[in-house]
Amino acid sequence: MSRRLARDDEVARWREHGWVLLEGLVPREEIDAAAQDLYALFPTAEEYHADPEGETERRLGRPAPVDEFPWPAQGPGFRHDQHRWMGAFPFPGSGVLNRLVVHPSIVDFAVRALGSTDVRLYQAQVSAKYTGITNYEQPMHTDRNHSWLPAVGEAPWWHVEGFLYLSDVGPTTAPTHLVSVLDSAPRRTTVPLVMPDRHPELYAAEQGAVGVRGSYLAYRPDVFHRAVNLTEPGGARFLLNASYKLPGQDWVGYHTMQSRSTSPHWVAFVEASTPAELALFGFPAPGHPIWSTALLDATQRLYPGLDTAPWRSLLEA
Repeated sequence: MSRRLARDDEVARWREHGWVLLEGLVPREEIDAAAQDLYALFPTAEEYHADPEGETERRLGRPAPVDEFPWPAQGPGFRHDQHRWMGAFPFPGSGVLNRLVVHPSIVDFAVRALGSTDVRLYQAQVSAKYTGITNYEQPMHTDRNHSWLPAVGEAPWWHVEGFLYLSDVGPTTAPTHLVSVLDSAPRRTTVPLVMPDRHPELYAAEQGAVGVRGSYLAYRPDVFHRAVNLTEPGGARFLLNASYKLPGQDWVGYHTMQSRSTSPHWVAFVEASTPAELALFGFPAPGHPIWSTALLDATQRLYPGLDTAPWRSLLEA
């Protein structure tokens, strides 16, 4: 199985245009190996469309009515049911799906894009969309809900918002539409949301990020983008969100994964991870001043299968 790394021109495109689709960054074999874990969380397209109400109730219960802004049936909106099927890291199952969150090809891109070998994972989840649940069209927007502050200038103000395709994404399976920052420069830091009747030129400049499973879509926080409707008959789309930032950016955040630190899936993930992989979550690296023999002993009791030798060797030195 051959893995690839992002090319220099792909990293440059992310920095210059604000987004890039890394076609086939993760081998299909690795994506397909995670299918069992994925379908423990979500029904397949065939399962869902054979019994939409039954699959929803069996897996999610009977959803209560949601009191939300009354978006019109047609046109862009942020509808609650657009995000009905979500799953937060760490995921149940064999652990194969969890390993994709720290896939070396994705981490390599984040490191090179942000210009630092020290990066942090701040968002990790999986999502599914199924044809017919709702109108998935959104207005063009930037993700202001990832930071207290606007993205101004270059890193450290940039962070990598990324989605790994767990299924093939074609024109009818809701590819994210994005606009190059070169086409939206006057509005990037002042207008977080634009409607098609107000800024038609942005919608005219959008491109759909169509790609095969294993592709990784990465964009900057100042990039205008939107979801579009899923129109494939009997269709579905599955994504893994893995987003990275620089350490110390307390103003940037989304998921607080420490809230799931007692999960057996997290314990298994830790025990199978390297110090470098754990550092992506803010786990103190070997040599960090917080470590003592007593703390390492207590940490070993939390994670019996973790090889603490890298931490102990520097502590003893």
